[in-house]
Amino acid sequence: MIRLRRRKPWRRWTWMHRATAALFLVALILGRFDWFPWLKGSTTATRLFGTLWLADPLAGLEVTLATRHLSRSLLVAAGLLLLFYALAGRLFCGWVCPLGLILDLNDDLRAWVARRLRRHRRRLPDLSIPGQIKYWLLGLVLFLSLVTRLPFFQMVSPINLVARSLIFAFDPALLVVVGLIVFEYFSRRAWCRALCPLGAFYSLVGRWGRVRVLINQEKEQAGRSCGLCTLNCPMGIPVLEQHVQKGKATVEDPECTRCGGCVDPCPRGSLRLGLHSGLPLPILLDRPRDAGVRRWT
Repeated sequence: MIRLRRRKPWRRWTWMHRATAALFLVALILGRFDWFPWLKGSTTATRLFGTLWLADPLAGLEVTLATRHLSRSLLVAAGLLLLFYALAGRLFCGWVCPLGLILDLNDDLRAWVARRLRRHRRRLPDLSIPGQIKYWLLGLVLFLSLVTRLPFFQMVSPINLVARSLIFAFDPALLVVVGLIVFEYFSRRAWCRALCPLGAFYSLVGRWGRVRVLINQEKEQAGRSCGLCTLNCPMGIPVLEQHVQKGKATVEDPECTRCGGCVDPCPRGSLRLGLHSGLPLPILLDRPRDAGVRRWT
């Protein structure tokens, strides 16, 4: 008897958001050596075309608290990105963050290790860390910025450590990032999901963002609910249970990073990335029906 293997789905959105984050980081590195002069800076502040400054809104807030002064230039630079992420949601975490890129690739390695362990009837631990912790940490770093008169999180942020080490020079503090990578094997995506103050900030800012995962309830009701969307969400969002099965038109969770992790494995194409108005993004194409049902985690 011949067994046919269903074709594995091409993780289009997964690789697209990884490529975008990688290109942004490469552009910053090249800009450091004047090979890419139209983009210079870091993940904290970036200058485009030599004139337009963009600043991380959280960094701008910390600087304002630390200096007790809000400059007009900082207001414009941070305000532009604040408006963008208010409309796009927590897009930074999925499509720009260099640490998110590293942890995303590490997540694939973790899944590979987990599959090998299951062959020997062993499992990786998965500690449950409440996602609300990052909001308390956000409040703490803002308080420390106010008290110490220093942009506290910008000084210790693992995100900035990665960027600075790659753009400028190696920083021994990068060992903190190594520790986070190792910790991911005990609690999947713990940093992004439960510990990152910047992620908490963008979750609050983009709570009502227009770019979302759209749910086609007609396609979903035409077949059975497989649950691959929930299993493959790196943020641990119960996509099927709390959104699809409740008849919602979109995934409304503020933790969603728009990474497409739930969209790619959907065998019926019930999920897609698009605008909340119902208008799909221009690059969006209907997924083939034989996309497969592979579980990636």
